Amino acid sequence: MSETDPRQPSVPAPAEPEGGDAACWLDRVCAACGALQDTTPFERCWRCGAEAEDR
Repeated sequence: MSETDPRQPSVPAPAEPEGGDAACWLDRVCAACGALQDTTPFERCWRCGAEAEDR
């Protein structure tokens, strides 16, 4: 008779959900003040008013 390890779950855990936030938000960061913009691409920073850098 084989015994199972009580520390191991008998049912595998569900997979992590896919999706979520983008891996890189660099295109939403104002180069002048570091504020995170609501949209991309953006023309002017909502915080300091600086124009977006050309990329």
